[in-house]
Amino acid sequence: MDGEVLTAAGSSAGASIAVRLAIVDDHELVREGLRALIEAQGDGSVEICYSGAIVAEAATARPTVALLDVELGPGSADVATNTAVFDAAEVPVLLISAFDDPLTIRAGMRAGALGFVPKRVTYEQLMEALMTVAKDELYLSIDLASMLASASDTPDLSPRELDALRLYASGLKLSAVAHRMGISPHTAKEYLDRVRTKYREVGRPVATRTELYAAASRDGLLPPER
Repeated sequence: MDGEVLTAAGSSAGASIAVRLAIVDDHELVREGLRALIEAQGDGSVEICYSGAIVAEAATARPTVALLDVELGPGSADVATNTAVFDAAEVPVLLISAFDDPLTIRAGMRAGALGFVPKRVTYEQLMEALMTVAKDELYLSIDLASMLASASDTPDLSPRELDALRLYASGLKLSAVAHRMGISPHTAKEYLDRVRTKYREVGRPVATRTELYAAASRDGLLPPER
């Protein structure tokens, strides 16, 4: 079974459930470990309404907050797309990962996530982050602030350069990009040339359309696929 609805054990009849938590992680041991930790140390205010690796299922379990693993394994959507699913369902997202990848984390934040914690955090830190995000507030940890600040190899594109990049990376020919933007093909090419120059200046040359798409996707510059 990919996921299941769970209720935190140990809650008394009079306990008030403050948070309905969806744990989305592709590693069963991680999911079960988190559940066991919450059940052992929690006060009954957290109800685990979903534990699994399917984002769509988690979003329909009516959580008040989702703890979303940044990388859900081969074949899964990227973090921006997964975050956008919860964002569309008006579910606040706290990202979690065993790896520090500033660009990936920033992509998730751009898609609507409200915080990030590494898997090395303590139980108290995790609960603080979850409760903050559950209130629809930004949880800006030292880890997140440091990672966002270190993501310096993403070029600073103007709105028009970004429009040209998105259209071209989506598969449109140069003439179609120009038509959609209401400019000449020559001007559209200039925008794309500037994009390539800016990527080259941050040490990430992108020559082909495929390389542009890969770079923009990694940087969270492309809109989530619906």
